Amino acid sequence: MLYDIAIIGGGIHGAACADNLSQSGYRVVVLEQYSQAGLATSSKSSKLIHGGLRYLESAQFKLVRECLQQRKYLLNRHPDLVKLVPFHIPIYQQSHRKSWLIRLGLSIYSLFSFKFFKTINHSEWKKLDNLKTKDLKTVFQYYDGQTNDVLLTQRIMQQAQQNGTQLITDACFISAECNNDLCKINYTKDNKIHDVDSKIIINATGPWINHILKKITPSQSQLDIDLVAGTHILVNRKLTQGMYYLEAPQDNRAVFVMPWKTPAGKNQTLIGTTETPFNGSPEKVVATENEIEYLLQVHNHYFSTQLTRNDVIDSFSGLRVLPADNGSAFHRSRDTIIYYNNHIKNPKVFSIYGGKLTAHRVTAQQLSDIVTRHLNK
Repeated sequence: MLYDIAIIGGGIHGAACADNLSQSGYRVVVLEQYSQAGLATSSKSSKLIHGGLRYLESAQFKLVRECLQQRKYLLNRHPDLVKLVPFHIPIYQQSHRKSWLIRLGLSIYSLFSFKFFKTINHSEWKKLDNLKTKDLKTVFQYYDGQTNDVLLTQRIMQQAQQNGTQLITDACFISAECNNDLCKINYTKDNKIHDVDSKIIINATGPWINHILKKITPSQSQLDIDLVAGTHILVNRKLTQGMYYLEAPQDNRAVFVMPWKTPAGKNQTLIGTTETPFNGSPEKVVATENEIEYLLQVHNHYFSTQLTRNDVIDSFSGLRVLPADNGSAFHRSRDTIIYYNNHIKNPKVFSIYGGKLTAHRVTAQQLSDIVTRHLNK
């Protein structure tokens, strides 16, 4: 069977592209290297469906507004998987970001989202999960979304399959050879080599993106990228008042302390994330002891309930794909880049660099518009 589109990668963006394109009537196949969709990078996010309040600091207004529009859609479309929860931002005497700046950011955020924020009364501070109150000046509360990233990815992939997408799991990409008519893709499954033919390839492999491009002929140009590891830890602690959006005392970065219910139904706490340059193979990324200690220090700086290494039940680390730059990863653009050889008359390979969990539908629609134009040619 000749497919219109072959998508390499069954994460959130691969699933969203498959859902979008299959709804439009295209014959779509997805090759996923793991046993189910969403088990790689898409399972290692901060589990948030949000506009990205901190992106206002680097003037990424379009991204924030876009993500908040998608948050509204996802809250309505998947109410069992995406829920609004309260976030708290404590401002201390020594905080790097002052109250007026946070208030300004939240005001802009509220204009974009039509969800108001408030200041928590001093008399209610004692309810905030043992948050330290010495030198505490203000606590803001606003609402944002939380989800189970794996289940959301798999839900969207299931929708794509209902629309006719074929999902092939445990499929390890070997190579692809493209000519003017089609691309022949080789992959392994069950220790055997298989192939599939498609008119176009979508490379939605996240941190593996340039690794995949190197295996496609003719030679594909690619963007220079940095891989940045983001680690989270799961600790044996229950939060009752929602999430906490904290300024790390070590480097002023944003770190979330979040209630998280495990698959077994136990209430625990998720803390993340870090931003550490990574140069190895994506499948080998793991949480380092330095990152775990960093996150424990952030928690213990703000809460009277002190955690130790023994309280860490689990940890995981995912990779962000960012444009190559010598600057701080924290302040770099989070815009998604859809890249292809546009100087070629009939490009066959389209790659997704970066991307946010919240904005997966926007990315899929943008890519669908581009791919459709080329298929129609």
